[in-house]
Amino acid sequence: MQTYNLEYSNTSELNKFIKNNQDLKKSTSILVQIFSGILNKNILEKLSSSILKNLPNANIIGATTDGEIVENKVTTNKIIISFSIFEKSTINNTMIRCEDIKESYNSGVNIVNKLITKNTKVLILFADGLHINADELLKGVSSSISSEVIISGGLAGDNATFSGTYLINQNKVFNKGVVGISINSDDLIATNDYSFAWQTIGKSFIVNKSFKNIVYEIDGMTPTQLYKKYLGEDVSKLLPGIGIEFPLIIQNKGVDIARAVLSVNDDGSLVFAGNIEEGSIVKFGVGDANIIINDSVELSKNISKKPSESIFIYSCMARRHFLDSNASSDIQYYSKITNTSGFFTYGEFYSNKNNINLLNETLTVLSLSETNHIPKDNLEISNKSNASFTTLQALAHLTNVSSNELEELNENLEDKIKLEIEKNLENEQKLFNSMKMSSLGDMIANIAHQWRQPLSVISTIASSIQIEKELGATSEITLHKKMEDILKQSEYLSDTIDTFRDYIKEDYVLSDIEIHEDLNKTLKIIDVVLKDNNINLINKINYEKPIYIKLISGELSQVVINIINNAKDALILNKIKEKNIYIDLIVDEQYCTITIEDNAGGIPLHILPKIFEPYFTTKHKNNGTGIGLYMSYDIMTKHFAGDLYAKNTKKGAKFYIKLPINK
Repeated sequence: MQTYNLEYSNTSELNKFIKNNQDLKKSTSILVQIFSGILNKNILEKLSSSILKNLPNANIIGATTDGEIVENKVTTNKIIISFSIFEKSTINNTMIRCEDIKESYNSGVNIVNKLITKNTKVLILFADGLHINADELLKGVSSSISSEVIISGGLAGDNATFSGTYLINQNKVFNKGVVGISINSDDLIATNDYSFAWQTIGKSFIVNKSFKNIVYEIDGMTPTQLYKKYLGEDVSKLLPGIGIEFPLIIQNKGVDIARAVLSVNDDGSLVFAGNIEEGSIVKFGVGDANIIINDSVELSKNISKKPSESIFIYSCMARRHFLDSNASSDIQYYSKITNTSGFFTYGEFYSNKNNINLLNETLTVLSLSETNHIPKDNLEISNKSNASFTTLQALAHLTNVSSNELEELNENLEDKIKLEIEKNLENEQKLFNSMKMSSLGDMIANIAHQWRQPLSVISTIASSIQIEKELGATSEITLHKKMEDILKQSEYLSDTIDTFRDYIKEDYVLSDIEIHEDLNKTLKIIDVVLKDNNINLINKINYEKPIYIKLISGELSQVVINIINNAKDALILNKIKEKNIYIDLIVDEQYCTITIEDNAGGIPLHILPKIFEPYFTTKHKNNGTGIGLYMSYDIMTKHFAGDLYAKNTKKGAKFYIKLPINK
């Protein structure tokens, strides 16, 4: 295999070049690559036709560029032609038009189907740099090809004017499509590698919202806000240009992939030079010319240790612009290995056994050889370390280690918080269940009070019927009346059971409940206990219009009964002679407030702020747990979006149960 490179100036020099290299005319397997910084369709058509006239066996592909590579030199606005002669390999070439960007995936599938053979080693593809989705194109390629085949090439450029790129296949020059060649051989040795060398720096971010190559949200903010927050307002104002120096970097199956900013949208979203999928983890990248060049030097060392008869470089235009006058230093050592050519792309194609990637900010190298001979084993390459190289690496390392430590601390803290929340929820449920059991105990006591009198009446009636029957004094009328009295008392007992069933049922669904009806049921539960303790329940509610509240059945009853029980205990403890509990209802446009007031003298001021805290109680340990008011407050604020608070009045303590009214 042999490669000849020509910096084209005119047709006569081209003809002379071909004539002087007679083996070009003799070869039946020739690959011609045209890298053109001149964006003139007519010139390119005439050039390719002239090559075919001189070399009918030539397989021509080409692309317009954002800079050209010939040996150890970087050029712009030039045309570089690379002629490669193969002795043990065959070449297939083809083109695919892609008028609609949505057909990018299918274009990848189709071009592979046209080029691939059973012994294909390499595919070199050039695609339109502006009118094709390269990520989708490569997905199509990947779906139809063995992972053993090396994919190389890139997107055509147009000297950063972003107005229109051209592709070349044989003597056709066109846009909106893909051109490619396959190199097929059992003897070809192909090596591909890449140099990236942008340093990731700072914390990781997650892409929340994106579509293809447009990113709308990262870490809950627009991408422009992200650049402004972490790199400063002055830097963010320089977007998209500064995006070359500070790209976003993703890792995909072991390959660091940079995405440079192409443009800024009015909504703060950014258009990148390749897809960034939702859910991707990204970091800022930072470039340093010395680090980038030194990394490329290391890559050239690795290439020099393998058989290499021709080297093709497809490097990112962002890399050339960033390195500026040092761009040639990035490629200078490859020509010491063998003949080298290539171009600066709008995105590079690179494959490994895991994946085929669209890269940015990256230099990719394809080395080909039809022999095992390593041409040079004494490549003299200097490793020049310098202050900026060391300083940037140290700063990047410091920042990354600090960020990783902070993220690890944050993750540990989040885990502890989650465990604490789960523990608190578990404890809260235990408290709630404890309150429920305590309430059930009160309920059983209330049932006993409620049932005592009607059971006594039933017992008395039954005894009188039995005595009258023994004395023979029973009449049909008297017996019928007494049986009716027993049925009335039985109905009362049944109604009482229904009331308590509503109270204890575990239906945790919010439903519309009429407040008066619910309060009447609640007061019925507590009524007998209050009477047995000589406590007057003074119902001041005088509101005839129905009021509906979103409630969980039974939970408001728990709150009301708990507050009334506390009032009852305070009245008994303080030995109040005339014991009164007042209940009222205050209604405005938004809220319905139930007030419960006693005349037990009030709550001591030093205790009042603590009464809704868990486990706080003024009762003896055998008489109270301190969870009643805490859970009542929890129910009101968390379940009903309401409020519960207390004040002292001239009479005693007054509790306010505040509930939002349904509209």
